[in-house]
Amino acid sequence: MQFTRTPRQFAPLGGELRYAVGHEVPTTITIRIADAADGTLLGARRFVAVDSAAFDASPCIRPTLRYLPEPGPTGIRTAGDRTATVVVEAFAAGDEEPSARSEVRTFLPAAAKVEAPALLTAMPRERLIAAGEADELTLLTAEAQPVTVIARCGESTVAQSFALPGAGLHLFRIDTNDFPEAETIVVDAGACGTVRYDLALRPAGAVRLAWRSRAGSVEHYTFPIEVSATVEAAKRRAYGPEGHVAIASTEQRRVLRSAYERREVLEALAETISSPEVWLVGEEYEAVDVVSDRTAVHRHGSLSCLEIEIRPKSKTPQPWN
Repeated sequence: MQFTRTPRQFAPLGGELRYAVGHEVPTTITIRIADAADGTLLGARRFVAVDSAAFDASPCIRPTLRYLPEPGPTGIRTAGDRTATVVVEAFAAGDEEPSARSEVRTFLPAAAKVEAPALLTAMPRERLIAAGEADELTLLTAEAQPVTVIARCGESTVAQSFALPGAGLHLFRIDTNDFPEAETIVVDAGACGTVRYDLALRPAGAVRLAWRSRAGSVEHYTFPIEVSATVEAAKRRAYGPEGHVAIASTEQRRVLRSAYERREVLEALAETISSPEVWLVGEEYEAVDVVSDRTAVHRHGSLSCLEIEIRPKSKTPQPWN
């Protein structure tokens, strides 16, 4: 028995991951999809009375991804939970040891094919950021390489270098608190590309969100305007000897409006309404639910902005109930 088809290295989990295995004569073929690091079973398939079997492994692998952005200083972060490194084994009927074992493959949480080296992002490479804010870059490297951060203030320049350890997916966090006097910050990731940040004043009442993008990255954006904030109460009612009784829980809804932006920025922001994970960025990352299911990214003949409505992931029970 042998594998006749395996996905390529760094294939996107947004598409199919097709494997195929063949056997000399018809038999029962059992497939085991496992984490390559510790052997944890991710999924299994069984094909009866066949001499070949083909299958898509992606539905078993996608649920293993974990996006847990955290605050912290400028530097490199591990992206281990945002990729899946797996091995697939095939067993013929009656065998306790695998008859065939695939090559180990690492898959990316992206919607489309990407080649290393690359910057995985939905946002443009020239961005605004406020003092005290942070951003995260997702880098796919082909080999070990440096990342250089260059902060400029007038004629003064400060540079720091960091070393990405090898090929694969890496996260690089940039925190403006580490460059308090900077007017511009440039992150030069070598073959992966360069991102430039211009420092701007943060408007009073602005709200910063982060979200998981189709590119496989976590993007950040500060909405300068909070249009409205409302509180809604949900009540469960009963009637007893003392009359009507209600147990209430509340949720706060906030409508956020972006600045007037280029279409490429608005299209990236529009991913928030379909993203599986969105966070409110403060001292920590707080998961939120985006209520909006439609938003405009272009209006002919006029400047465009985007509005979305968010709420906490769960309702808040009242302590007196």
